[in-house]
Amino acid sequence: MLLSLLVALLCGCSISQAMRMRDGATVDVDTMIAEVSDTPVLFLGERHDAPAHHRLQLRVLEALHAQGKDLVIGMEMFESVTQPALDAWSSGRVPEDAFRDVYHWSWRHIPWDMYSDIFFFARDNHIPIVALNAPRLVVQAVAQSGFASLSPRERAELPPDVDASVTDQFLNFMRGSSPSHGRSRESFRYIAEAQMLRNMVMARRITGYLSSHPGKVMVVIAGGAHARGVGGVPAELKGNLEYRIVLPPVPPLNEESATLQDTDYLLRERF
Repeated sequence: MLLSLLVALLCGCSISQAMRMRDGATVDVDTMIAEVSDTPVLFLGERHDAPAHHRLQLRVLEALHAQGKDLVIGMEMFESVTQPALDAWSSGRVPEDAFRDVYHWSWRHIPWDMYSDIFFFARDNHIPIVALNAPRLVVQAVAQSGFASLSPRERAELPPDVDASVTDQFLNFMRGSSPSHGRSRESFRYIAEAQMLRNMVMARRITGYLSSHPGKVMVVIAGGAHARGVGGVPAELKGNLEYRIVLPPVPPLNEESATLQDTDYLLRERF
């Protein structure tokens, strides 16, 4: 009994169902995939350290690829300086050890094995991976001193129309998902600007790539807060780009609090 419990805890949860937000129905994962397969942008939110979330992401990618979709994977985990390495990996021109180094530089706190199956799937099927995130040093500077403090050189690293401006509504959203823990009002605003900076940059990278690669279907892999419709990347997309969102129940989002504005499907985790 104890051994079974330990194995379950080590392996994490399994995901076979989701709640469809438009009608509250429970659907299996295959049905969910079929219902989101015609969108040009599919956000797959995650908790970065949850193996079940990454298994689900791979399952979605495999299903869409089997349908003949012309896939590209957009990832929060990388910033644009790594794009040449991502291109080389997807075309099979870089060895695993070298790409591991790129990954660990980019996303140092999460083990390689969490994403390795996704990376191998992309390489083996020559599926492009697009770096979505803002430069980390610029994000850190904004979190420390605010967007207004950025130098011209730092701003030049960003898309030209990114200003990290935050509304009172976004600040309230941030307070609900990231309590201020005694930070000053100014300090908390800087943290919110840094989050908005990431959202805006990722949104611009998505729209920029798809506008120059018509017909591609982008699966966006990002943390639940960034993938969420309210306060996340989808809210910053320009134009009439259609998208769908699939989220796990990452606090404070759950079946009681989630709405159709947050996500199209909320995954049900079973331990």
